[in-house]
Amino acid sequence: MIKKTIKYSLLLLAIGGLSACTSGRTITINQDTAQSTQRAVVIRPNKQPTIKEEILLGNNGKNSNSALGRRVDVSENGSILGGVNYRDQNLTNELSVPDRNQVMERMPFPTGEYKYVKKRGSSTVSGTIYLENSHTSLKVKGQKIKLWLNPVTSYSRQWYYESYLGGYKLTKTDKRLYNYLKFTYSDNSGKFNFFGVPRGDYYLTGSISCGDECGFNKKKSIRLVREISVGPGVTTVDLMKHVP
Repeated sequence: MIKKTIKYSLLLLAIGGLSACTSGRTITINQDTAQSTQRAVVIRPNKQPTIKEEILLGNNGKNSNSALGRRVDVSENGSILGGVNYRDQNLTNELSVPDRNQVMERMPFPTGEYKYVKKRGSSTVSGTIYLENSHTSLKVKGQKIKLWLNPVTSYSRQWYYESYLGGYKLTKTDKRLYNYLKFTYSDNSGKFNFFGVPRGDYYLTGSISCGDECGFNKKKSIRLVREISVGPGVTTVDLMKHVP
């Protein structure tokens, strides 16, 4: 009986030892510690920096902004860098402004075109020539002013665009043009009349001398030009200009 008890005890010890040897151990490995990933840190400014009245010149390796260059203050008026006035330099690089004091060659008189321009007609052109002061609204009438009608052709169109609008001086007018012009004079109230005018398009032209009443410091001769169309009967037009 005692022997059986001893055998049973030994059997239990053997089974317990075997269980202790065969029981598994669990080891937990944190994947974050096994492999660490480095991420670049990006810092975004709250507001985009602005540089006013500064430019960047050259490279300067002594500071962190060497890739951009060295900042130099620039004044708004007359920017000068290194003894060079860049504003003046830009102006000289632009296309040269034409000299309007230079005499421009007038085109040859187009005889073939004027062959179809009538010299006599039955229409009338009436109106008033005057200047109006833009500040005081004073009307300065052109008294005893010589006016003329110039038929619109390629020849007169050159004068209108190059001389009147462009301000250039043209060479002398071909005398044959005067055979097609109509002349008249205004009265003391600035009124004028042209009679026997052929129908067609014309440049109505005149000049008035005006000084203080027109807002000028001294007397000036003001040229007035208007393109008009003359139809049958009476065409009423005023030749005026706002000054100064």
